[in-house]
Amino acid sequence: MDHPVKYLLFDFGGVLVDLDKERCIRSFAALGFDVRPYLGTYAQGGIFSQLESGRIDEAAFCQKLREASADPALSDEQIKDAWRSYLTGVPAERLDLLLRARRHYHVMLLSNTNSIHWAQARDGYFRYGGRRVDDFFEHVFLSYELGVEKPAPEIYAKVLEGSGAPAADVLFLDDSEANCAAARACGLQAVVAPAGGVWMNYFDEEGRLCI
Repeated sequence: MDHPVKYLLFDFGGVLVDLDKERCIRSFAALGFDVRPYLGTYAQGGIFSQLESGRIDEAAFCQKLREASADPALSDEQIKDAWRSYLTGVPAERLDLLLRARRHYHVMLLSNTNSIHWAQARDGYFRYGGRRVDDFFEHVFLSYELGVEKPAPEIYAKVLEGSGAPAADVLFLDDSEANCAAARACGLQAVVAPAGGVWMNYFDEEGRLCI
């Protein structure tokens, strides 16, 4: 790294949590809705983006999707379950690494996500070994709460403001080069963290960076 790292800023989808796009497509297809035009590799489109940027809430999201599916009998829970099927879980070895890294760095999270997925992660995936979200992250920054999505510069400004971190002291790990480039333009350090946990090789056994 060009500058000593004091803060680690992790992306969530594809970096910490594994995703199953095909399963999600099948789940929505069973409800009579083609989700493929809305699922991007690093960001969502249409009503899904509206949910992730906080422009609509869960109730409005479900209603809009119900109307788009032409099935007025679909329940909110059926729709939410289909959307939850996109996430498959956070492997234990990644959670363990976050805990080790916290001994050496301020560890934070920045995600383009929504209230449905975040509740799924907060109440499920991060309930690990008696721990909760606050045990893994000093600060959590979520697009639907901030009202802005990566790679907009405003989201990185909100991270710096909310954490009090000097930009140069922050290393951002994201699976999108576009998001990393936007972070660098805002003064942060950034490195692409490939999906599948390959980024764990950036750390030694003690949780210290070795790149």
